[in-house]
Amino acid sequence: MVRCLVVAVGVQAYQRGLATFPLVFGTHSLTFPLLLPPPTRVAFLLGEAEAHRALNHPYLTALKEGSLPDPVGALQRFASEYAVYTRSFQNYLLICMSKLEQQRHRSILLENLCEESGQIDAEELAEIAELGIAPEWVQGVPHPELFARFRAAIGAVDTPETGEIAETWKGLFIAQLTQAGAAEALGALGLGTESIVKFFYRPLIEAIKAHTNVSRRDAVFFELHAELDDEHGELMLNIAEELIAEDPANYEAMKQGMRKALGLRSLFCDRMLERELNL
Repeated sequence: MVRCLVVAVGVQAYQRGLATFPLVFGTHSLTFPLLLPPPTRVAFLLGEAEAHRALNHPYLTALKEGSLPDPVGALQRFASEYAVYTRSFQNYLLICMSKLEQQRHRSILLENLCEESGQIDAEELAEIAELGIAPEWVQGVPHPELFARFRAAIGAVDTPETGEIAETWKGLFIAQLTQAGAAEALGALGLGTESIVKFFYRPLIEAIKAHTNVSRRDAVFFELHAELDDEHGELMLNIAEELIAEDPANYEAMKQGMRKALGLRSLFCDRMLERELNL
């Protein structure tokens, strides 16, 4: 009976992605190690990330459905705010790179950094061409310029209030990355950002198609990142698996970093939705 109880509790811990599980016998408590392979544990984290409120936020749903009081204006204001956060993405990468000890891990992020500057290799250009993204739309164009192209096309106009919400997000995220160790920083930027960005961008892509006349070329920033960042996320997941294999304690640090990053993204959406509803 005791053996069955241990197995049952262990299975529950496995399903939750825990490293250990406690078992209490009267006044005595024992902690058992749960030796999950690193890929399985990273998959648990990714599943948690995909279910997070930040990626299923009422703000994103309202943008997609056009249910806000001013659907086009809401997208314009999103463009103005989000520009503040996304134009610092290279800084996020550099901070995370500085935390990684192994050169081959830093090299993976360096490739990402090169793509952020508009240098896409031939293989990835062929892949996005199959999706209908013309290489000349993106090759050699730094990603902040791609986003500026979208802002201009949708008619975003800065106001004295522009950037207040995103500056808070950016500042807190930079502080998190700066203060974090390698595992937490990777959890924040990999699991909590790169691996989930396609889920964040999908409702935005649908909103732009449904409620504006912005062309696919002018909105390509979102589609490009939904594809490239998915690949970047997979590479970061590989690094995460290696760090967990080196030290199982890195799992908890990654989870903490991921949750903090997603919490900041959710807070951004909270404040954007509140502003739209109170205009």
